[in-house]
Amino acid sequence: MSTQPKNQVVVMRGWEGFADRLQILSHCLHYCKIHNASICVDWRDKLWGQGTSDFKDYFEVVDIPVLSLEDVLFKIQNGAKISPSSWTKEKIELPPNESDHFPVFKTELTGTKLIEADVVVHNCTGLRTFHLDNLLCNIRLTKSVADIIVDRLKNLTSPYTVVHLRGTDRLKTTNDLGLQATIDEFALKPQHVKERSYVLSDMESMIHEWLKVYSSERLYTSYGIHKFPAGTQGTHFFSAEVLDFYNIKKRDINIDTIMDFIIICFADWIVGNSSESCFTRMGKHLNQGGPYGISKWLHGFMPKKAPLKKTL
Repeated sequence: MSTQPKNQVVVMRGWEGFADRLQILSHCLHYCKIHNASICVDWRDKLWGQGTSDFKDYFEVVDIPVLSLEDVLFKIQNGAKISPSSWTKEKIELPPNESDHFPVFKTELTGTKLIEADVVVHNCTGLRTFHLDNLLCNIRLTKSVADIIVDRLKNLTSPYTVVHLRGTDRLKTTNDLGLQATIDEFALKPQHVKERSYVLSDMESMIHEWLKVYSSERLYTSYGIHKFPAGTQGTHFFSAEVLDFYNIKKRDINIDTIMDFIIICFADWIVGNSSESCFTRMGKHLNQGGPYGISKWLHGFMPKKAPLKKTL
């Protein structure tokens, strides 16, 4: 009869976009709660940490034991069994990268099945399923990051509509912004939906085109997306060398990404030009938990409520 490994730890290696890695993190947290395992979240990859920061610089894990990467490597050095067996201490020491997605490194945490290993490594690929309660209840922003975002959102007023225009990693040129369908959809919305709207995008030209038609409010962003070459690639794909050239801090991009995501989660109505965007879908899913759910990330911050308008 098999027995559950003692002090098992799940190592989640980050890759892909922000919402994709949140989805996989929800799987890992779900597994840890079922099997009393610890978690180690490694987001040093070039898309997020660029080797200078990590998950822990933005988020905290709540009510689940956390191990540092150094602790995990120490366990492996002292004979801990790894699953999948293709993972090695040397591979885990490296920041997550494209090779993590080779099939040989894949692990799926599904159902209640126990993986018999001391260290279980997840390569950030998985099914499009969500364990939303874990994302709301078991992670928080660090107080320092939460304070930055709350200060930026202090004028956020609900109820509101968020218009999320996904651009650079879906569109190749600024000549084809794909906005008309979204503009037409927004025109059909009731007046109370259009009354207060905030526009978000990773592409400056998309925001400009939207504002030509609708007077949506634009919320604070720190990194100035106008500095980026238009229509090339998603902001999260830019290398450290490119960011340095434009004098843009990766940390600012990450904080803005989190902020935009939270704005979606707080929204009463959501309009987007990319219905398949995991970023928008995840925000909509967490939105179903009500504003008190995502407010936990911000240590209790809630948008202001607009006064009710008198009707005749």
